[in-house]
Amino acid sequence: MEWTRPLSLALTVLVAALVGAGALEAARTTLGTGEYVTAAAAVLGFVGVIVVATVAIGAKSLRWLGNPDSYW
Repeated sequence: MEWTRPLSLALTVLVAALVGAGALEAARTTLGTGEYVTAAAAVLGFVGVIVVATVAIGAKSLRWLGNPDSYW
């Protein structure tokens, strides 16, 4: 199954590029100009903090730390 390794790498790079381009475009259009720039930035910052906090709390889960290979 060595042929799947380059395919999965290419797919991962493609997804990362699309996510990056999408985030850049969202930031450009949302935070570019307008009367709601401050509110939009505050909401995006709040959502970012919540996502990071949720990931940090989930990473400390005892089920995950006990056996990460069979967690999913």
